[in-house]
Amino acid sequence: MNNKRKNQKGFTLIELMIVVAIIGILSAFAVPAYQDYTKKATLSEFPKAAAAVKMAVELCAHENASDAASFKTSCISDNNGVPDVLTLNKMEIKAIGGSASGAVDVRVKASAAKGPIKTGETYVMTATYAAEGITWEAKCYSDAGLTTAQDTYCP
Repeated sequence: MNNKRKNQKGFTLIELMIVVAIIGILSAFAVPAYQDYTKKATLSEFPKAAAAVKMAVELCAHENASDAASFKTSCISDNNGVPDVLTLNKMEIKAIGGSASGAVDVRVKASAAKGPIKTGETYVMTATYAAEGITWEAKCYSDAGLTTAQDTYCP
């Protein structure tokens, strides 16, 4: 009789379980990082969407505003060439008088959920009038009421 055994090929159960455990651990770290990345990527569309209104506000300031007070009242949506509320790719864009004196806010608000962006999340670019020109500052909020800042994802 021939008692030679063939060499068995393949992985043992323990080896396969170790591989599955390693993949599980790696995915536990990768999924949250990926979600943050996709949210940042989606929010990067907001400044691009606001570009047309931002340019119109700057042009209005150059042509129609003589001081901070006139800038705040004359360079808002549907006034002096600044477009009224624009809707673009589930985003509403408008220019309104800001909370600070001599400021105009260009607000981009998610009008509907879009991937990781929830309805009402808002990107605000505040233009402040000065003799040297306009300065811009951007902030992100997770609600339409602008009460909860969300700077970690803000572009």
